[in-house]
Amino acid sequence: MAKRTITFSLDVEASGPIPGPWWMCSFGVCRTDDPAIGIKRVLQPLVIDGFSEPDSPDAMRVVAKGVPEVSWNEDAPPEENVAVVRRYFEEHGEAPADALADLDRFLRDQAGSDRTVIIGSPVTFDFMWMYWYWWRFRDEMPVFGYSGLDVRSYFMGMHGVGFLGTGKERYLRHYPNEFAHTHDPLDDARQQGAIWRDMTAARLARKAQEKKARPSKD
Repeated sequence: MAKRTITFSLDVEASGPIPGPWWMCSFGVCRTDDPAIGIKRVLQPLVIDGFSEPDSPDAMRVVAKGVPEVSWNEDAPPEENVAVVRRYFEEHGEAPADALADLDRFLRDQAGSDRTVIIGSPVTFDFMWMYWYWWRFRDEMPVFGYSGLDVRSYFMGMHGVGFLGTGKERYLRHYPNEFAHTHDPLDDARQQGAIWRDMTAARLARKAQEKKARPSKD
């Protein structure tokens, strides 16, 4: 039997712009064909002596939105807010190696012998973080390899628009779903996964209609 492609939506929340100097706070992954099937992990801060940078207040403000247990006090100094958010992950996060082992098992259990592909929006950000962490803590090629697809790029091709004609509001205008964007990584992965599911289904339906509309060769 030929292999199928199983696509998984990935969302990462992070303490800064790139992995290494900054750390991945949490990730959420779900199947795009059934976004209810997913996994979320909260991670301990990664500290690399002589390399780690202070957490970005702008990034940690976004992270805090997805953590109901903490609040960002706009009247307090940024460093105090950052410390509160970081403390949550120090106390509740798990070792990155353990979290990635769980993700590896999840992906293998879900995909079986089929091809695993990650989708993101933009895939360049989330894939970068996961790929870096995977090599750092597992020292091996991820089960998804280099395979990543971008929601924005697919939308551009599907709707014949340029880069500036894309964005989450436009995706949801065409492909609304029941999942909210909360900055909890699994919530966000599910919303993104449902957009991908419906967009690719619409493409297949359009292809079938185009085929049906072609004049017969007889």
